[in-house]
Amino acid sequence: MEKKKLPPLQVDVKNVKPLVFGQEYESRMILDHVITGRDDVIQINHGTVKAGYALGGAAHEEDEIYYILSGKGKLKLDDEIVEIAEGQVIFIPAGCFHALDNRDSDDDMCILTFWRDWRFNDAYETRLKLWGKSFKTVDED
Repeated sequence: MEKKKLPPLQVDVKNVKPLVFGQEYESRMILDHVITGRDDVIQINHGTVKAGYALGGAAHEEDEIYYILSGKGKLKLDDEIVEIAEGQVIFIPAGCFHALDNRDSDDDMCILTFWRDWRFNDAYETRLKLWGKSFKTVDED
């Protein structure tokens, strides 16, 4: 079956409302099935781990990919801790515990997270519960 032709889309990240998780993390949904109008599109989040903070971490049932946009820090992958920095791509296979650590930095660490499907991202579900939808602009209440 041929896919429905969609118009191109441009998203300006600074105009996307962040979902704030305490003082340590902000997550902006920048691409998903709602924004594009296609159910089987890759989901992309723009995440910011604030300087001086670490995230608790998790293991997911699906693969996840990180692309480090800026900053540097550490990433726990199961029992190993690796140094990460701008320009790196990290493949996190399903079932691998992972946790970002930016405690040793004075700069925020910005990352893109990629999911094969919107249903695999916990932050997506949190947005729905809090906002009633997955995507908001900074102009929305």
